[in-house]
Amino acid sequence: MCTYNERTEKKALFELAKVLKHFINLDDSKMHPGDRHTAEVAEKLVRGIIEDNGYTASYLKRRGTRLFRFHR
Repeated sequence: MCTYNERTEKKALFELAKVLKHFINLDDSKMHPGDRHTAEVAEKLVRGIIEDNGYTASYLKRRGTRLFRFHR
């Protein structure tokens, strides 16, 4: 968990959030089970970084990638 002074800047979080849409594309592809597991772990790590900084990410085809701040 990050303290307020150590938070990752919003621009970096947004760039990480943009990567998440590519994990959705992997759902329909044939992957080796070990590779699929590694990809799932990577997605969880990226989501964890975003959420630890107080945001959640959303991707919709029409609206693109968005970051939302949630209150703790």
